[in-house]
Amino acid sequence: MGERFGSYEIYEELGAGGLATVHLARSRAVKDPVALKRMYPHIANIPELVGSFVDEARLARHLRHPGIARVYEFGKLRGIYFIAFEYVPGPTLLQIQQQCRDYVGRIPIMVVLEVAYQLCDALDHAHNLRNELGYPLGIVHRDVSPSNVIVSSTGQVKLIDFGLAKTKQSSVQSQAGTIKGKLNYVAPEYLSGKLDARVDLWALGVVMYELLTGRRLFDASEPSQILDRVRSLPVEPPSRSNPEVPREVDLIVLKALERDPNLRWQSAGDMRDAIGVVAAGRLTQRQFVSWIEWVFTQKQPLRREDSGVSALYEIIQSREVEVIGELPAISAAVEQRRRESVAMISPVGTAMIQRRASRRGVAWIALLLVGGAAGFLAHALGAF
Repeated sequence: MGERFGSYEIYEELGAGGLATVHLARSRAVKDPVALKRMYPHIANIPELVGSFVDEARLARHLRHPGIARVYEFGKLRGIYFIAFEYVPGPTLLQIQQQCRDYVGRIPIMVVLEVAYQLCDALDHAHNLRNELGYPLGIVHRDVSPSNVIVSSTGQVKLIDFGLAKTKQSSVQSQAGTIKGKLNYVAPEYLSGKLDARVDLWALGVVMYELLTGRRLFDASEPSQILDRVRSLPVEPPSRSNPEVPREVDLIVLKALERDPNLRWQSAGDMRDAIGVVAAGRLTQRQFVSWIEWVFTQKQPLRREDSGVSALYEIIQSREVEVIGELPAISAAVEQRRRESVAMISPVGTAMIQRRASRRGVAWIALLLVGGAAGFLAHALGAF
């Protein structure tokens, strides 16, 4: 028998942070298991943190979208604030990244596009939400990152943890100079205190870049170094690290990573539509789920030397070095695993992206880029 908390029976711990713990729980009032988030008792005396917790609950109750974990109940019991969320069984995007890095290799491009498409759709809902009087709530998630994205057992991508989300009506306002969210995904303008929905699109651009390339975009050991790179590090197309990335996908990511927010995608809906055009057909639920399941059946680690050889081939194919002598061969095991990974999502695969992109992709994206970014397309295409 688990711990009792009001009408909830508490089971295993799912996570813990500086503000609260999250446990798997059940209640007679809710058919399915829930994720019960409970604030630490000692924090109940800190008004700003309580305000943030309450804001999260109030905000999340407005959000009704398949791509956002819903809230069932919010309250205070025995001096402890709690939120009962929808429990989403499945790995986080961070766990998928780690599994692919260690056992599989690169994530197929169609999988990346599917994840990004669904996240854009969820963000579009949140960004455009209005209150009962019809006024925009001005929701900004502020922490779009791999650890806050879950791929459910049904293939639904879920954006979780609106604990750092900000609205125009938030009871607790952030202090100037305070950064909330993971530094590697923070938009440049956020560092100077400017904040709107476009910071979430920057963060999603970073996520896409990292999924496509298998490496951190703004990586450094010290926080100050990370922030310096966010401000000024030149961002190269993902195809420089992964030659399989079509140039149309490069354009989508690079536009999300424009340091001037006025040159960035202006809405999650626009970014979603561009992804839909390039993908030219989304993965079926069965394909997506089958690939995720297959990834977590892989138990044979990639050898370090294989990873090194793969990286060497990437550098050579991106024309960054001149080759002298013979190249070592990538092991048959790694090549076989790559083929299996792509086969899991056939017949969609990367061929569909490239076939459609060569016909209409650039033209359609050119139309989507219009509006302060017409020159971006010509400049970007000229760079290839």
